[in-house]
Amino acid sequence: MADIKEKVLEVRNMVVKKAVIFTAEDVDTSDTITLADLSTIDGSAVLDRSAGTTYTHTTTTNVITVSHAGLTDVDVIGIAIGDTA
Repeated sequence: MADIKEKVLEVRNMVVKKAVIFTAEDVDTSDTITLADLSTIDGSAVLDRSAGTTYTHTTTTNVITVSHAGLTDVDVIGIAIGDTA
């Protein structure tokens, strides 16, 4: 399990929440992605960048843990909406 460095593509301040669109490379099952622009994540999606497949994941504070079984070195794109860090 590793903490994968995300590349933030866009950050938008919304009326109440902030949206972060990000990519992460070489993600394996149980890897984490920490979003420094958020203090808490209220909703999120993680998808395969090439196939568009949605991957199961969990969130705790501002950390996404990819829990989808069988992933090895997959590049993902995602969006998270939450509170500002």
